[in-house]
Amino acid sequence: MPNVTTQRPPLPRGESQMHTKYVSMLLAIDDISQINNLLASFFTWILLAGFVLFPGTFTNLQQQTNLNAVENLGLDVIKHLSLYVIAWVCTGIGAAGMLWLWYRWQANYVWLMNHIFVPGFLNSLAGVLSAVSSIFGTQGSTLSFASKSTLIVTSATAGICGILAGAYWFLIRGIKEQHDQEVGKHRAGKYGEGVVDMSKMKPKGGIV
Repeated sequence: MPNVTTQRPPLPRGESQMHTKYVSMLLAIDDISQINNLLASFFTWILLAGFVLFPGTFTNLQQQTNLNAVENLGLDVIKHLSLYVIAWVCTGIGAAGMLWLWYRWQANYVWLMNHIFVPGFLNSLAGVLSAVSSIFGTQGSTLSFASKSTLIVTSATAGICGILAGAYWFLIRGIKEQHDQEVGKHRAGKYGEGVVDMSKMKPKGGIV
């Protein structure tokens, strides 16, 4: 009876090197449940909803010329108080949910970048623009307590999300460059078919 070997033949060089950190993160994204993706969209959306609601609480002081300073201050505090509270609740829920998802999926830089930091930055930036347009529009360039707090919150959130997006972009770039050296640089190709540029690979053991 001829001898039958049970040893598995060696894999091609390209296949044996595909398990890089970058590829592991991309494959892990497929295993992250759709519920988490929906939660990420919900939390970033409700954050934007809170930022959009804030300008609705601004008081147009230019239209209150018949009121004295004390009455203007009181009006600025109590007018649309319920809407102001709702705006803060929406903002708090959105921020808390984003922080929780950041902690939950902290090891997957790509998912965090695409689902938390970039949407959070863009939505916060939209909140800043909404607040500024309301200040120069309905308020006649007059800053109230509500508008000042809105500008601070939206600007701070946009700044934090922007800084984190930039930091994670550098992290992703680092592991992507490592992947390109081990496997080759993957390009989209002319029609998105995907091609591999082997010129970026790092030679190992004298074999290219």
